[in-house]
Amino acid sequence: MTRRSFSRVLPVAALLFGTGCVAEDGATEAVAAAAPALGTADGLDVADHDCRVVLRSVVRNSGDTGDETECGSGECLYVWRGSVEVAESVDPAATVHVLYHLVSDPDWWEVRATGDVGATPGYRRYAFAIHEHLFGPATPGGEEQVVELVAFVRTPEGGRLFDHNARPGDFENARLEASNGFATFDGSACRPEVGTLWFDEGWGETSYGALRQGGYLELHYDIDRLPGCRGTHNGYPAWDIEANVKFLPGGQLVTGSVRQFVSEYGRPTNEASDLPLVVRIPDDAWEVEIWFRNYSGAGSSCVTWDSNEGANYHFEVWPAPDHPRCVDVERETGIHTEDGRMVHNQPACLAYDLAAQYDAEFCEFHLEGFGDGYVGHYGIPYRWLLGYLRVGPQDGETLQAGMYTRFRDDATGETGQRFSLGVREGEGLWRVGFAYEVGGQGPYTCDRTVEEFAFFLDVRRPSGEVVRLWQSRHGANYRWDDAFSRPASREYIPYGNIQWADAASGVFDSRDACR
Repeated sequence: MTRRSFSRVLPVAALLFGTGCVAEDGATEAVAAAAPALGTADGLDVADHDCRVVLRSVVRNSGDTGDETECGSGECLYVWRGSVEVAESVDPAATVHVLYHLVSDPDWWEVRATGDVGATPGYRRYAFAIHEHLFGPATPGGEEQVVELVAFVRTPEGGRLFDHNARPGDFENARLEASNGFATFDGSACRPEVGTLWFDEGWGETSYGALRQGGYLELHYDIDRLPGCRGTHNGYPAWDIEANVKFLPGGQLVTGSVRQFVSEYGRPTNEASDLPLVVRIPDDAWEVEIWFRNYSGAGSSCVTWDSNEGANYHFEVWPAPDHPRCVDVERETGIHTEDGRMVHNQPACLAYDLAAQYDAEFCEFHLEGFGDGYVGHYGIPYRWLLGYLRVGPQDGETLQAGMYTRFRDDATGETGQRFSLGVREGEGLWRVGFAYEVGGQGPYTCDRTVEEFAFFLDVRRPSGEVVRLWQSRHGANYRWDDAFSRPASREYIPYGNIQWADAASGVFDSRDACR
């Protein structure tokens, strides 16, 4: 029997499975294989740059007693485990493999990956393990070795489709070596746009990520929101909670269960839990409408609904990130941290097209207050510009007020711009802002130098068209000195302060002109 350094060993029943024998832990026996032959005349080996096969991760697992090893050959060898994902569009009859070797050894080896759970939306997930022909803790110079590997799909016709997505070069494969901790990851390559909606037990609805055309909606529903209609039949559960997801304006309707039952030896029990529902968002969708039905079968007529009191739940769907409505657009989330006026913008899209843009020459709105904020909680800097816009009556409906910023990224030296959508603070008052330094870790950290800024107002005219009105000094924009060359007043806030621009500063020229 094979020994492993930290995992309980189960009896092995080897099954003939494609190119190797499959053990109960999913590992397959490595077999000799040909090196990748991309660009050859026979055309059987092809590089994939279209996200059809992706090596997601490979790691050398560590447990309480050390790294996992396989000792069946007499020498204990390290075990690497990983995952590969294959697009649902790929022929299900195709098989998934990983090709690998030590860089110091020209011979290549291949293992077959087996089906796994937890796939990224739009993909099928496969797991694999490799150890044969590699090295272990007692191998002389083992930690100086380098493992090269690449995932591929073997088609029913015998061709091999190699993953070259995270590493786009046709001859650039993943490498496991001491410098990367003998691990590799996909670098977020080929990740579809996934927006998540949560319906919690307390009757709250929250969202994470954007719902985008052509992306995916991941729906989480707490089944305790609808605790009734729990009928059984012959002791087994006979009830369900189904989600109805309707995309507009196309009317595409998807219905699916959001509950699952705990099984004991393959038989369902009456213990239920939440079941996420993943739905692809149509390319023409601009809105999604959702409602839930709880019902019991087995002759029962019990039905309850969660439908926002009959109005159903509605959520906006955005275009792809490169759509003109989305490029460089961000939105204030309304998150409250150390100070409720701190800016927390995240990528967003406009819900409308702009028909035209004009200077706001008739006092449609003006800047009423402008500040430079700083918070240094735990020594982590957070700096942002903060503005208040006073909006008067319009020829139409005010849809949005915002701030435009052009900046230089201090880390890369590259220039960029943002259209930051604000939040309505009260009748005729909007708060806008832009975070230019966010310390710490995470996707929204930044260190930027503000070069220019301006302010805008989006108005839907009675004709239905949307126009953007600007306070930008007729396109010249404002600069830092226009706000802060004069002595500022300081407001102290938790862990920091806000420097408010003097009332005589040039940034307030639009207000002064409309007095």
